[in-house]
Amino acid sequence: MENNKIHFLKKSSDFLFLNKNGIKLKPTKWLTIQYVDTESSITYFGVTASRKVGCAVIRNKLKRWVRNSVKSAEFISKLLGKKVVFVFRPQTEQFYRSLSYTEFINAVQSVQITK
Repeated sequence: MENNKIHFLKKSSDFLFLNKNGIKLKPTKWLTIQYVDTESSITYFGVTASRKVGCAVIRNKLKRWVRNSVKSAEFISKLLGKKVVFVFRPQTEQFYRSLSYTEFINAVQSVQITK
């Protein structure tokens, strides 16, 4: 059960390492997923949403969506043994307000992460 536990990236050095050395996938114009393999089978993930994305309410909503999707069994199997960062890109002012959870899930599920 320990292998399926999800750990959070907290250090800025982890985020910078992934930005520099990670594989970048861009399923949509507003989302980039960066990942790198780890030596262990532990899964790490983080979220980056700058203030340009929207107010705190919007940014926190996006972070909740990421946590929900990462905890799903289907996505855990894709991410096993990886460090992953979800980066939300700035868009027009009302874009993230009108974005629905199903659109987000469809974008995340379309990602093909290689093993």
